[in-house]
Amino acid sequence: MIREQLQKLSLERLRNLTPQQQLVYAGGTAALLLILYLSLWLPVQRELSRLRTSVPQEKMQLAQMQVQAMQVNQLRASGRQPIAGGNLLVRLEQSATASGIRARISHMEPDGSNGARLSLDGVDFNAMIGWLGNLYTQGGVRVEKATIEAQATAGTVNARLTLRGSGA
Repeated sequence: MIREQLQKLSLERLRNLTPQQQLVYAGGTAALLLILYLSLWLPVQRELSRLRTSVPQEKMQLAQMQVQAMQVNQLRASGRQPIAGGNLLVRLEQSATASGIRARISHMEPDGSNGARLSLDGVDFNAMIGWLGNLYTQGGVRVEKATIEAQATAGTVNARLTLRGSGA
């Protein structure tokens, strides 16, 4: 009942305004609605649209990271078993050939009694990390120093590595 009376008063006031005042009132109302639409509604809709695409991607990335974390924990739990005997450079050469990244090693030289310095150019990052992980778990070879630079091709890097064999 009160609501009806307020609506009646508002309509009566609007009708009592001059046509010019009614036009200003309507224009002000339209401008206010436009400002609310542009400053509130559109940004919310844009962000909602962005989130609809990015959240599933982030969930997928999280799942991949969780799988990788489990793999890391399994590798840590398995410990490392050094490869018996043999020169470190020979072991690196054989391992790189078996991993399919030997062609990407542009330079390999000894570094002290049980170390090596390597340069890899245009190597797939994931393949290199897998190779280094295998070297560590199977042969006790650890990365002492690494400089990695991303290349234009996605997932491809140049790397400068200093590796140490077990017992060093």
